[in-house]
Amino acid sequence: MRAIRIFHTADLHLDAPFPALGEGEAARKRDFLLTFERMINLAIRNEVHLFVVAGDLFDSPRPSTTTVAAVQSGLKRLVERGIHPVLLPGTHDGLALPDAVFRRETFPGTLLTAATVSDPPCLQIDGVAVYLYGFAYRSGDAGDPLDAMVRRPGEGIHLGLLHGSRKGSPEWDHRKKDLPFDLNRLKEWNLDYVALGHYHAVEEIGCDGRTYAAYPGSPEGKRFGENGPRHALLVTVAPGRATVERLVVNSRSLEELSLDVSAFADEAALVSAIGRFAGDKLVRLTLTGIVETPLALERLRAACAAAFFHLELIDQTRLFVDDLVRRFAGEESVRGLFLQRFQERMATATAEEEPVLEQALREVLVRFAAPVGRGRTP
Repeated sequence: MRAIRIFHTADLHLDAPFPALGEGEAARKRDFLLTFERMINLAIRNEVHLFVVAGDLFDSPRPSTTTVAAVQSGLKRLVERGIHPVLLPGTHDGLALPDAVFRRETFPGTLLTAATVSDPPCLQIDGVAVYLYGFAYRSGDAGDPLDAMVRRPGEGIHLGLLHGSRKGSPEWDHRKKDLPFDLNRLKEWNLDYVALGHYHAVEEIGCDGRTYAAYPGSPEGKRFGENGPRHALLVTVAPGRATVERLVVNSRSLEELSLDVSAFADEAALVSAIGRFAGDKLVRLTLTGIVETPLALERLRAACAAAFFHLELIDQTRLFVDDLVRRFAGEESVRGLFLQRFQERMATATAEEEPVLEQALREVLVRFAAPVGRGRTP
């Protein structure tokens, strides 16, 4: 029997909000649509038979009409090229609301909205019968819908779609709606391949040389932690066999980096060092090391932000507190009085209270415009 080729994606989260990006929010939302269009083009270029979305195509059950229209247009292009889309609602774009997008809109291809797998829909793909096993989770349903994923009789390829969580994954605190499963469950189903979604990192699941299922991960990083290259999967499926190829698809990358600021003499040198990480990407930069005076994060970020699409600074430096007290506690000023009180309070502080007091010291000294980094006060 001939194999079929599948373009497998999930967790696109189209129309997700990004309020923390401010003016960059609209551009970031466009990134996600550009990545969707890129995947449509890759599916056409690779001449796949099926374009499979294993849940969370949209970030909510009420995406904008513009986003819905873009998806419908992209899926229509696939159909015109002989590629059949298969869509599964997820946890973000599920059917709970009466006006949920998959209730009120139509999409080219096959949409799996049944509450359980009864008779798997069968597609004729290039002369091969392809059976589809997938369901849209309902929170009020009794029983375990995963029991119905077991393979039915019929010659052809038996393909599962599941928006669920692998047991043991570090990413999820499993709830019922996360539909937790394990490798033994996949073996019991005896499907030729299960296209997974919900877990935002790429992962293949199998044993003894056989791939039973895979997560493509989110094709565009939605939050820090989903860093670096993001993927979709090009999967070749034959009875009892699946081979997976990873395709990098993201429009923009997220990076989490760190920088030891101990050696920089002044703020200008630190700004220059941060600039070495610049680029058209989203960066979370953790600043570490020992400083004699606290960092003015907002001023630093403002000085560097233009060189980044988005820059987030996290201060994990340690203050050289003894030096600060020696330099300023003798002043006849509000700052001097504060440092005297701080010194008294630290003398009786518990281990849990010390970092809180130190953070208070940072904030107060920044407001007093204490110099940044290792520089001395004149």
